[in-house]
Amino acid sequence: MRNFTFLFFLLLLNVGVALRADATNNCGCDNNVLTNASFENGTTGWSTSSGTKFGTDDAYEMCGSNNGLITGSGSVWQDVSVEAGSQINLSVYGGTHNNDETHQFKLIFYNASGNQIGDAIVKSMNFEVGSGHQLQLYTMSATAPANTAKVRFLLYSSGNYFKVDAACMKVTPPANPVDCDCVNSNQYIKNASFEDGINFWSKSNGTNFGTDDAYEMCGSKNGLITGSGSVWQDINLVAGAKVEVTAYGGTHNTGETHQFKLTFYDGAGNKINSGDAVVDMNYKVVDSKLKQFSISATAPAGAVKVRFSLYSSGDYFKVDAICTKITEPAICQDCNGNTLQNPSFENGTNNWNVTGTLTVEPTYAVCGVNGAKLSGAGKFWQDVELQTTTGNQVSLTIYAAYSSANSQKIQLVFLSEAQAELGQITKDVTKALNSGTWGLEKYTLTGTVPAGTRYVRVLLSSNGNSLLVDNACLTFSGPPLPVTLSAFSARKEGGVAQLAWATTLESNSAYFEVQHSQDGKNWAVLTQIEAKGESKELETYSYTHTNPMAVNLYRLKMVDLDQTFAYSAIKSLTFDGQEQLNVFPNPTVDRIRVSSNQQITNVKVYAQTGALVLNTAPDSASEVDLTKLSQGTYYVKINNGPLMRKLLIVR
Repeated sequence: MRNFTFLFFLLLLNVGVALRADATNNCGCDNNVLTNASFENGTTGWSTSSGTKFGTDDAYEMCGSNNGLITGSGSVWQDVSVEAGSQINLSVYGGTHNNDETHQFKLIFYNASGNQIGDAIVKSMNFEVGSGHQLQLYTMSATAPANTAKVRFLLYSSGNYFKVDAACMKVTPPANPVDCDCVNSNQYIKNASFEDGINFWSKSNGTNFGTDDAYEMCGSKNGLITGSGSVWQDINLVAGAKVEVTAYGGTHNTGETHQFKLTFYDGAGNKINSGDAVVDMNYKVVDSKLKQFSISATAPAGAVKVRFSLYSSGDYFKVDAICTKITEPAICQDCNGNTLQNPSFENGTNNWNVTGTLTVEPTYAVCGVNGAKLSGAGKFWQDVELQTTTGNQVSLTIYAAYSSANSQKIQLVFLSEAQAELGQITKDVTKALNSGTWGLEKYTLTGTVPAGTRYVRVLLSSNGNSLLVDNACLTFSGPPLPVTLSAFSARKEGGVAQLAWATTLESNSAYFEVQHSQDGKNWAVLTQIEAKGESKELETYSYTHTNPMAVNLYRLKMVDLDQTFAYSAIKSLTFDGQEQLNVFPNPTVDRIRVSSNQQITNVKVYAQTGALVLNTAPDSASEVDLTKLSQGTYYVKINNGPLMRKLLIVR
């Protein structure tokens, strides 16, 4: 029966059930990782939240002559460095006078950045002490989750007295913690387990860096800094990328400073001050084994590389088994439906046609490891052939910048089967590489594909200096074009504009709008012409614009029965004959009358030097008073248009 009782006691202890301890004389806790766990040195080694009253007394000691005591509300804790996968086993004695208050033991895990991982593991301490001045034993256990750097053992009290003593925490490292496959396949840090000596590693002046074979975690060697200094490797990346590195480290002297660091640099080689991440390597080696440390950070704006470095202020810094993971930012996710080939230049300049000098360089990468650089005057382009199911809406996103402004442009050019241009969408590159946040800026071009388009050309060009681009994405959406436009023309016939167009295929087409503009931005509808609706034959249409302006832009809006539409290419005509602008009498003494086939809203008069001397609107009789001007030769312009008439004033 005594054996059964003893076994039952052990079973309850292992499953974490709180038991009453009548007494304990065995205060030994081999390999306890907690400092001052029985409070024989007062509160040394324990941290407290603001306002917490924490001390010791000698009334409820379970080991030694003191026990810990929280008076009132607050928290007390101690942090212990551990590695992911470690088994944590804790035993501790506790008690209170008031079970109505909340008293808890907690285990909380944190990563290298100090962020909590998951929820805390909580054990309620609900034992009311009696006259025997005995505390009750509580046990807790847990496995350190992935990315763990430390575990916090915390006592929490909402009020009254929280008595505690004889805390014992044991940490059992994982049986096989080293992922040597990750180390051996490390594509970012070369020679990550030092099997090739110190190849690929850079070091600061005076640093004594080599290898030995006493603390290897993978392979047969480990790295070793003897004395003070720094060693490092650089990794190319893009802004927004998340960098995660694990490495094993250890030293004989934790009184010296030993650190793992991640430092970010921009394309000009300047350190980005906001990007540093530092983890102290403060593990004193035991049994020739190193301890795993984790460090992570996200590349700040403008970053093109990260430096992973080891720093030692002295003694020995042993390192091995480095594993690296880089997660690219959201902008580098696959572009769904991208119709471009080699859009991020990972395959050099393949698939791009080039006039001039186009190279790929990691410095300008937005995604992957390469970006493109057009040096000096030139252009490069890629044509995408449209299919019968291609939608009539097009969108291009691309990252770009220039070294110095020199008419750098991004264009979508719409081409017919015969490579005739049907229209274009253009954006100027306005981002300087070194202005504001270093790096490239996202540009978006969207529009409707003109009917008759067979190819869409993505064209990038510069008149000089450098144009830098990366991460292009060309997609199509919306319904297919309702009309196949085979021809569209505009020509002058005397003082009128004659428009003509033809279709070879119409399906569910409703009508054509003939639109007119003088500046390409503001469009007016001249007329609406009914379409044939359904046709596989050649159909022809025409319209005469009887009152054209000096400068005329024309386009067709082809509207389907469901109100989807597409635009044609833009055609232009210029009428610069005398009938477009008349100024009389000329010469004049004091007044002129201005006539035109367009409504006149503004009249400007310029001196021969180009200086503006009069800016006015004509009166109801289209006349302008010039009495304030002296005798001489002037030029007259209306509505800020391109046409000017020479005027002589005689007094």
